[in-house]
Amino acid sequence: MEKQTILWADDDQDDLMIMREVLAEIDHSFEIIEVYNGQEALDHLYDLKQNGLDFPCLVILDINMPVMSGKEALVRMKDDEVLKHIPVVVFTTSSSEMDRIFCRQYGVTMISKPPSFETLHSEVEKLLNFCKS
Repeated sequence: MEKQTILWADDDQDDLMIMREVLAEIDHSFEIIEVYNGQEALDHLYDLKQNGLDFPCLVILDINMPVMSGKEALVRMKDDEVLKHIPVVVFTTSSSEMDRIFCRQYGVTMISKPPSFETLHSEVEKLLNFCKS
């Protein structure tokens, strides 16, 4: 069975490493493609689109990243007729109500990064459900 891919945009290397470990414990049928800002995420998606390749089953965006924020990347994805259908989750340290409103406006779930390994495990399981719908 071919692995499903998740495009994960986050500039925090430690968060990405922890996510890889948790994902490996939960389900080996997923592969994480890591990028470090919103522009790299869009570049990857545009490359897939241009070459007629399969999109990831999920895009996970951090809000605060250098070069291009997750918010700006989300807006650009939702403005693209092809990319707007890819499920997106915002996974961030932010707990701002304005960020939650922004995410709801674009029809995406915002999950605040959990502080403990146990809650992280649970949140990653929830994220994987987006690939199963």
